[in-house]
Amino acid sequence: MRIQVVMTLPREALSVPVIRHTVATALGTAGVTPECVGEVEVALSEACINVFRHAAQGASYDVVISIGDEQLTMDVVDSGAGFGDLGAPPPATAEQDAERDRGIALMRALSDRAVFDTVTGGGRSVHLMKHLRWTDPGVDERPAAGAVWNGAPDPPVV
Repeated sequence: MRIQVVMTLPREALSVPVIRHTVATALGTAGVTPECVGEVEVALSEACINVFRHAAQGASYDVVISIGDEQLTMDVVDSGAGFGDLGAPPPATAEQDAERDRGIALMRALSDRAVFDTVTGGGRSVHLMKHLRWTDPGVDERPAAGAVWNGAPDPPVV
């Protein structure tokens, strides 16, 4: 299985629940465990929230979600100022009672790999990778061809 979702979203808070719902629905329909879906939702939300909180430039940002049989990758790219000194990575943990600045720690904790980079020509890139956990590894519960999804059958294969 290989599914890819590419979205250009407005740099505003309303975009976060849109992309969060999109990835959660795709993963849940494919048969990923609810716990894994929840971890993905939080990690992706934090990456997107950083865009409208910290990227002072650009009216939009891009999100690329790639779902495979074993792993999920998520890339969030904006046109902000970048991450600054890449020799000093973002903090791995945040103060326990801090209300802000927990996003990077959450992304690292909830994904198997988190890479923060500055994009050539200006901007930031967050790349998150997560090994997927399926509802029952012994039973393939992913929808079969022709299955009904959201009330509509799959289009016929031509």
